[in-house]
Amino acid sequence: MRNIKPIELPSIPSGGGLITEVSIQRKDPDRCSIFLDGTFAFGVHVTLALEAGIKKGQQLSEQDCLSLAEKDVYHKAWKRCLDYIAYRQRTLHEVRTRLKELQVQDSIKDSIESRLLSLGYVNDQEFARQWAESRVRSKGFGPKRLKNELRKKGIPADLADEAVAEACSSEMVSEQLSQQMDQALRRYRNEKDDQKKRQKLVGFLARRGFETGDILREYDQRSTS
Repeated sequence: MRNIKPIELPSIPSGGGLITEVSIQRKDPDRCSIFLDGTFAFGVHVTLALEAGIKKGQQLSEQDCLSLAEKDVYHKAWKRCLDYIAYRQRTLHEVRTRLKELQVQDSIKDSIESRLLSLGYVNDQEFARQWAESRVRSKGFGPKRLKNELRKKGIPADLADEAVAEACSSEMVSEQLSQQMDQALRRYRNEKDDQKKRQKLVGFLARRGFETGDILREYDQRSTS
């Protein structure tokens, strides 16, 4: 698993100080370094510095510094979350896990979570619907497998059930089971022991999300036809 670099709140100079220099950082032109009393204090995003009216000769209290640093942590965490959900759609649980990994304070976690939800950037109901439809089409998985996958991603049970019911009509489940049975029969075509073959087929198709009773009925129909 890839390690997630936490976003740390910088050490704030006790008592604040006088801004003696504000300079753009060489490695990241979107950030600037603030020097207090001739010594580097901390860095912030340029936008935040402009919004706060940061300039040389300005006196900053310790609370001023802390407030600016906390806003910068929020800005970083927000950007990291946007990058995270830009790669693919995420569940609320996944976003919460990422924020936990970033180790930001609870107030920042709550604020970012609320903002993502209000903007519609995170929507568990839509995620569940798209995930179920995609996995049915691309993998041919049955309802049980789809529900388990959604639950592992933190989707509430009621939303998972609703999404899978919408994606999997009884006709579609029967069609997918028939196709998966074809695959299973090819997979175990060299098994000579009928009982073992039956067990392997049931295990294979059960792992792909189909009910045991439906699997046995499909198998028995084929065996007697």
